[in-house]
Amino acid sequence: MYGIRNLENQIAIVTGSSKGIGRAIALKIAEQGASVMVCGRDSGRVAEVVTEIEAAGGIAFPFTGSLSTKSDCEALVAEAIERFGHLDILVNNAGGVTMAPFLDFQEEAWKEHVEIHVNATLYCSQAAARHMVERKQGRIISISSIAGSFGNPGFTAYSPVKSAIESLTRVMAVELAPHGISVNAVAPGPVMNEMLMQLYGEEKLRERALTIPMGRIATAQEVAHAVLFFALPASQYITGQVLGVDGGAKAAGCYTAGIYQQRKAEQG
Repeated sequence: MYGIRNLENQIAIVTGSSKGIGRAIALKIAEQGASVMVCGRDSGRVAEVVTEIEAAGGIAFPFTGSLSTKSDCEALVAEAIERFGHLDILVNNAGGVTMAPFLDFQEEAWKEHVEIHVNATLYCSQAAARHMVERKQGRIISISSIAGSFGNPGFTAYSPVKSAIESLTRVMAVELAPHGISVNAVAPGPVMNEMLMQLYGEEKLRERALTIPMGRIATAQEVAHAVLFFALPASQYITGQVLGVDGGAKAAGCYTAGIYQQRKAEQG
């Protein structure tokens, strides 16, 4: 049973919320009283998250489909407004990653990254902001990554699209501030979820944790807490910011290699 609800009577869309970070965000926002549009391509998983929110006393509705085109994004926002009457919070979380060396990276994979990360963030935000401008209020929060600040091998498309999301966040923040709309981003480091496990496997993730100053991989719930911060009334004067949730990885920079060597030595 939910307790204190700081987002009572607010309406939220969370894209890519059928699993992983998106699911955790949808659950956290619903816990605070917002009605949530749960979005994803897998209708079964979307339904499971809706059921989970409702079982805890929250309100949620499903949206199953792709966000690969502008019309898809507009349809999502339109359905939320039609069902709930208005929209207060948009969380751009939908994403994915294909890893391949730069010289081998395929055109189709590049297009997919741009569509789901950059285009979907742009088009969903435009559709939501047009409605929010009329109401003189709103929150737009996008999920970036610390990968957007580094030249990680294999992240030929993932790093550039996350950089683009952060740049777009700043542009939107400046243009929408006069309308009472805040726009921010959350940039996680590695987060323990299904996608990360598929990419790296258990052994490589243990190795990766050794490079992080806090010595572990983040949880999806920790990212959800950061998103919630930007959604709460207390953060209304904060806009155009990128909040890292990375256990100190970005702060350490190139020294993560030294941290790794030290910890490996300590483990014998």
